[in-house]
Amino acid sequence: MSLETELKEYARQVGFDVVAIGPAKPYVRAARELYRRRKRGHHPPFTVADIALRCDPRRLLPSARSVIALGVSYLTPHRSRASRSGREPRGQISRYAWGEDYHRVMRRRMELIVSFLERRAGAGVQAQAFVDTGPPVDREVAAEAGLGWFGKNACLYVPNYGSWVFLGEIFTNLDLAPDPRVTLDCGDCDRCIRACPTGAITEAYYVDPNRCVSYLTQMPGSIPEELRESIGLRVFGCDVCQDVCPWNREAVCADRPEFRPRPEVGTAPSLIDMLRMTKGQFRQKFGLTAAGWRGKKTLQRNAAIALGNSRNPEAVPALAEALSSDPKPVVRASAAWALGRIGGQAAAAALREARGREADPEVRQEIERALERLADPERAGAVTAASPATPGPPPPPAAHPEASRAGE
Repeated sequence: MSLETELKEYARQVGFDVVAIGPAKPYVRAARELYRRRKRGHHPPFTVADIALRCDPRRLLPSARSVIALGVSYLTPHRSRASRSGREPRGQISRYAWGEDYHRVMRRRMELIVSFLERRAGAGVQAQAFVDTGPPVDREVAAEAGLGWFGKNACLYVPNYGSWVFLGEIFTNLDLAPDPRVTLDCGDCDRCIRACPTGAITEAYYVDPNRCVSYLTQMPGSIPEELRESIGLRVFGCDVCQDVCPWNREAVCADRPEFRPRPEVGTAPSLIDMLRMTKGQFRQKFGLTAAGWRGKKTLQRNAAIALGNSRNPEAVPALAEALSSDPKPVVRASAAWALGRIGGQAAAAALREARGREADPEVRQEIERALERLADPERAGAVTAASPATPGPPPPPAAHPEASRAGE
């Protein structure tokens, strides 16, 4: 049995669904695409700034000869039960953050792969593993190795598993036989482009990260006002472009226990509970998930925005409490906006009371705008996201690095 065959069998034994092997060569088209994105002000957030480092395996492992691309499906049969109504409005979390943090899961399994290579090929083996937070462009690495192909939403699609796949890679000095590239494509379908709630997919294969809901729910500071309404009830990540994709209809549901919804949160957490949660509750509910890395403040900001979008009067007391006492200006500012969205006498009273004692200029501005909206909705105007741009000609399918951190 060849080393490549043994490697793939062992990878599946330790919990990977797909494995592919490629040469450790520079990713020229990915580098070209990243430079193009940078010129347009769309450099992917939360990534290494050195484009050459991201696109050359030998910059990270000088002896690299081969790349082992690995993937594990996180699709489970569960569905989100987000809800605007009732006494407990509930938000929506992306599938990839329902279960255990995939970084931990992938790293443990990739360490087993490295140990296997050392046992099987001898002491001279050199290997370096990466998953999401490292410099490599995971999706480009996977596509070049033959693990999958790019959809028009810039997600990597893996045959049989769709886009519901976590990716990682191992660079090694072993000279392994490469696998063929996958040649599937989207054809004329543009459902993801039309469905994107903020019009972030500005053309086929190109996502503006500054508009992508996945990034907006993770970005620092305040979410741009013109995009808040389009976020809806989403409090971390966004699956819209994947949910509408025909390729994902037939995706194998691996239903791995580690990626099933954690009982502490489920698929649709209480937005009021999120807004009011303590540090201890945050660690208990989200600390072991992929949503935990951005911290409590970001999730509470998102919960306030989602409560505003729910238009549910039951949320007013919690929002008024956050506006009056939360120590973080971004949470208070988001609560003010949400109260202005919900409206009513109680919301207006909370805003007027806060106006008299708020010292932070950004929060004061949000309070004033919310009060203007309540006093004269037509004059204040409801700020909504622009419609998607008309798609232009697609760039080469292999040249599309991640548009955001989510789902990598």
